[in-house]
Amino acid sequence: MSARFDPQQMSPGQIYDLLANLIVPRPIAFVSTMSNAGARNVAPFSYFMLGGIAPPSLCFSPVRGRNGERKETLVNIEETREFVVNLVDRNMVEGMNVAAGEYPGEVDKWELSGFTEVESERVRPARVLESPASFECRLHQIVSHGDGPGSTAYVIGEVLLAHVRPDLVSAAQGAGGFLPVARLGGQDYFDLAACGTFSLQCPPAVMPPQTYEAVDNSDE
Repeated sequence: MSARFDPQQMSPGQIYDLLANLIVPRPIAFVSTMSNAGARNVAPFSYFMLGGIAPPSLCFSPVRGRNGERKETLVNIEETREFVVNLVDRNMVEGMNVAAGEYPGEVDKWELSGFTEVESERVRPARVLESPASFECRLHQIVSHGDGPGSTAYVIGEVLLAHVRPDLVSAAQGAGGFLPVARLGGQDYFDLAACGTFSLQCPPAVMPPQTYEAVDNSDE
């Protein structure tokens, strides 16, 4: 007989542990955005999925922080209605992990992570040169679910243009071959290329405890 878990009787941490450890593996969307004022941002999200194909769409979910604050990524997309989803392989995990840290808004996570900006063709935010595949997206809709700490927004974007590394073109056409990194529970990841797991420590918080955002090291 299966154990029963009632979210109404669980803490947010318990709910996260239950879901994040069972709904695995999760691909990582490394999302680059820009504000109306031109401030750039890049951050990883493992609450991420393919949408449809006619038109092509993607969806990811930035979860609100412990004080109910909206993430920079979400705020930027609300302003500009544009973003780029960059996929993550093993060579990118250290920089991706740095970008998942808790920083004041003025900190440039592009610079911290060490990734290279490449100008996009159809949206303002840059794409990540080191990513094996990047998708320039226009916002279709934001669907909010809940209000306050731990609530989320489902960001649905229409794919306008895809940039795929040449050696993966046949894979993208159905032959297989792309081996990304995926999120598991806690600090664990799965490397499809190595068929094994590894762990990453979250970067140390650099914001005061009363203001920094609660992250799971993948939901910025």
